[in-house]
Amino acid sequence: MINSKKNIYKTFAALLIAGLQTAGAANIKVANMAELNSAMVNVKPGDRIIMANGTWKDSVIAFNANGTAKDSVYLEAETPGKVALTGKSSLEMGGKYLVVNGLWFKDGYSDKKYVISFKNDKTIANNSRLTNCAITDYNPEAKSDTNHWIELWGKNNRVDHCTVSGKTNQGCTMVVWLKGEENHNNNHRIDHNYFGERPPLGSNGGETIRIGTSTNSMYQSNTLVELNTFEKCNGEVEVVSNKSCNNIYRNNLFLESQGSLVMRHGNNCIVEDNVFLGNNQPYTGGVRVINEGHIVRNNYFGELTGTDFRGPLVVMNGVPNSALNRYNQVKDAQVVGNIYYNCSPFQLGAGSDAERTLPPVNSSIKGNIIYTEKDAVATFYDKMDGITFKDNIADAPNAKLPQGFTAKKLNWEKQGQLYIPKGQNIDSKKFKAALDAKTGVSWDASTTKKVKTIAVETITVEPGKGTLEAAIKKAKGKTTLKLTAGDYEMERSAVIKSDITILGEGAEKTRIFFTAQPEKKANYMFKVDSGARLTFNKIALSGKENTDVKYAINSPSEDTPGNYSLYIDNSLISGFTNSEGGAVFKANKGTLADTIKVSNSIIKNNFRGFNLSYEKDDKGKYNAENIIFENSVFTDFTQWVLHYYRGGNDESTLGGNLYVNHCVFSKTGSRDKDQVLLTKGIVTVTIENSVFYENPLLINPVRLDGKSNSISNSAVYNSGEVKLTSKAVSSNLINKNPNYSDKERFILKDKSPLKNAGTDGRDIGVLQEKN
Repeated sequence: MINSKKNIYKTFAALLIAGLQTAGAANIKVANMAELNSAMVNVKPGDRIIMANGTWKDSVIAFNANGTAKDSVYLEAETPGKVALTGKSSLEMGGKYLVVNGLWFKDGYSDKKYVISFKNDKTIANNSRLTNCAITDYNPEAKSDTNHWIELWGKNNRVDHCTVSGKTNQGCTMVVWLKGEENHNNNHRIDHNYFGERPPLGSNGGETIRIGTSTNSMYQSNTLVELNTFEKCNGEVEVVSNKSCNNIYRNNLFLESQGSLVMRHGNNCIVEDNVFLGNNQPYTGGVRVINEGHIVRNNYFGELTGTDFRGPLVVMNGVPNSALNRYNQVKDAQVVGNIYYNCSPFQLGAGSDAERTLPPVNSSIKGNIIYTEKDAVATFYDKMDGITFKDNIADAPNAKLPQGFTAKKLNWEKQGQLYIPKGQNIDSKKFKAALDAKTGVSWDASTTKKVKTIAVETITVEPGKGTLEAAIKKAKGKTTLKLTAGDYEMERSAVIKSDITILGEGAEKTRIFFTAQPEKKANYMFKVDSGARLTFNKIALSGKENTDVKYAINSPSEDTPGNYSLYIDNSLISGFTNSEGGAVFKANKGTLADTIKVSNSIIKNNFRGFNLSYEKDDKGKYNAENIIFENSVFTDFTQWVLHYYRGGNDESTLGGNLYVNHCVFSKTGSRDKDQVLLTKGIVTVTIENSVFYENPLLINPVRLDGKSNSISNSAVYNSGEVKLTSKAVSSNLINKNPNYSDKERFILKDKSPLKNAGTDGRDIGVLQEKN
């Protein structure tokens, strides 16, 4: 973390309290809600209500009072960070000149639509402040339960030096409302806050900050967002969603966040002197421009990798006569004087389709400095005659430059976190405000407990009944369970709650199966809980001993917040043949895996493979961000190997990513409508160097739909035809017999047409030297 809460001077809290103290004001110390409510009745300007240190469970606080410009009314912790609001606690503020200081919401969730609101049932808060407070991991049990952690209403309010981190359920982290004239021209200030990690939500509603709504987007908000840190804010494509007019975003640091600062609706906003650092992490973005009159100037964009709507600079096409909730045409936009260091290309005319047909007009991209190793500085999705390109310098040795970009070799010097071009009259000091801002609370709001054991604990497990489940229960934190050779008979399902690696001595030596007569009927062998990571390495999972067990591996329970990951390497999974929906893996509705990866493995003789098909509401949701199949064999499936479903469309998400490389798919399907890989609605599908072999009943082993779906350097033999729609592409497909010398292990003959025919110059299909 750069310049986070840990770097704030220890004296900050004392100075803050001293600054807030008013001479002669009453200090009213309260120890419970009854005393707090009583104190609220007669509180006067300048009074300080001091909440005693300790845990305040299920405390619903209504802070309703009226201070003055000279003497505010204060609600604060006895010691900042030592008042923990837990359970179903919440805070609402109503009145004027109120200050809340030092509270920590954790270990629970609010059952209201907010955790903290600058409004109660009857009164909004004006000229009020929330400072030095924290909300961390304060999530409901169901991912679909929607709330906002902080709601700003009224006028002239401030949220500063707060730490807000770990939101996993539906709803923006912070919202500025403009419903009603009393909330227009609000002049709010959001500054010096630390917005911490927010995992991908997998649907719309994962913004960190939203200012306005589409309905009220043409009203002026005049909100200032400055000197904040946004670290790993990955909830959705919009880290910050601007939906109002005349807002300013300056001197903020966006660090490894998988999304962008988006001018979604509204006009005449300024984005200046911000720093966006991707550090080459995937999907990291910069600024996206929609609507009119926006200025993007003097910002630094470093090592951002996002494309499409997550590019370092995205200027979108608009919709004719657009409704407020769609895309107005970009007009009078200025992108001036920014530095783009080793980022992905600009995305210009992004979203161009049959609906979004209006390219930008009366706009300019001028005086920007670019360094890139890519083969392009910009991707054009439409004619950009409405943008003036002028005086842009590009140090881009591999790119053909469009008009308005001058090629120039620059001398880049690393200055702290940034690379600055020497001799270009760049004042790097203007970025120091964003990099050096002391953001977050003055005290430690970390929720990660220090593990006293070694970083990775290794537990040796012996074969037998129940030994594996016992070891899993014993494991705390990051653990490798080292299984000696033999049979492991499970008597009950195992739940993985942390980072667990189950390591055997080889799939032929280390076998895990479920006892034929368990004490309690079980649907699955292993369940991966939210936040956990499960890895199988050099083991065999067998389902043939108990066909009542439907799934080898199950996701978290339905509608559970938080993400998880599953890795299968050098392993064998077989015998899960339960015909009542059984599968190797099942993802429950409302869950989201970060990564599911199968490598160097054999998955065979199962009813179904990987089932991620339960998001049937068709609202654009899906159950895994990334699915990777590498150098593996999938054979003998009754229906399909993968069902990866995304119904509907939601542009706030990545839309799913499937990557298949050097795999073999054989003997799949018992009906002509079956497929090997069902990928309905998944945005990015890449299949290369793989073989679809002897799947004779299938019409289409795979159907690819969309411009980001492709298959290349692959073989399709006695398996129907690959179907391509909506600009999906194929290249170098081979329909000849692969000529295997060993059809069980899929070893090619020396004269096979698949020899050395891959995109990487290697054999198409599994790479035998890795098996």
